[in-house]
Amino acid sequence: MARFVTLKRKYFFYGGLFVLIALVSVFGANVLRSSQASSTPTEVEPELKILSIEFEPQIKISDITYEGEVFKGMQNLNKDSFQISAIVQNMTEKVITDVPVVLNISAIEDKSKSLSKEGKIPTLEPGATARIVFENIKALGDAQGESATAGQHEMILAIKANADGGITQNTEARVIFNVDTSVK
Repeated sequence: MARFVTLKRKYFFYGGLFVLIALVSVFGANVLRSSQASSTPTEVEPELKILSIEFEPQIKISDITYEGEVFKGMQNLNKDSFQISAIVQNMTEKVITDVPVVLNISAIEDKSKSLSKEGKIPTLEPGATARIVFENIKALGDAQGESATAGQHEMILAIKANADGGITQNTEARVIFNVDTSVK
């Protein structure tokens, strides 16, 4: 004897819908996974690396109180005239020449107050380091023990690209510090 199995259309439709949703989910997960992988930035080794930045006189890290509020771990200079030096290392395997280094300092409270100094490293051998010094820098503000923002400065040390000298990347470092001549 033969037996007939009949399927109602609604069960056939629901089954097909279930298979379609499963396929779309699998396809969507694969597309999402591949788009995430392609949007991940690749890590680039810098051509020039800023190894250290030093202030003279040295920045002191301490807790400072302004208007009854304690600011913890502030980087403070207690002189209104200072110098900044940086040690730069050539990370490439070629000799780099005429390396432009630019120092920009701006007052955080008043962005219209800023100063800029430029220096140049004539030649830098592969793996070698060079020290560049920016002297006679005057503070753009002084907290004088009264204001938490009056003495705040932002320093940006930038190494600019110079294709003729062998540098194709820009490199920069930022430091936020406070000038307060009343702190000893």
